[in-house]
Amino acid sequence: MGLSTLLVDHQVRTAEFIIVLAAAARDRGLATEATLLTLDYGFHVTALRMIWLKVLEPNTAGIRAYTSAGFKPAGRLRQSGYWLGEVCDELIMDAVKEDFQGRCAIRGMTRED
Repeated sequence: MGLSTLLVDHQVRTAEFIIVLAAAARDRGLATEATLLTLDYGFHVTALRMIWLKVLEPNTAGIRAYTSAGFKPAGRLRQSGYWLGEVCDELIMDAVKEDFQGRCAIRGMTRED
């Protein structure tokens, strides 16, 4: 159905988040769930400080999934991408451990528990 990964920079404890979903996996909430699980892993297992991603601006479903998982807007790369053959901007989003409100699968609890 898809995969998600973190390209970790161990020296500064940050990572780029990448996700790829098959067409059959879209519109089922799987992107948000995979993003939450990957953030959980990055923050609680790998001890990352920050995780970031790039997303094409017209990809509103992706932006919605990333926002639901805790990513926030961090910047814009103007005219750096293509969407259906048209030039578009790429948005940069980031998440930091202090803001992550997802469940901690390792401890089976939320950050507040």
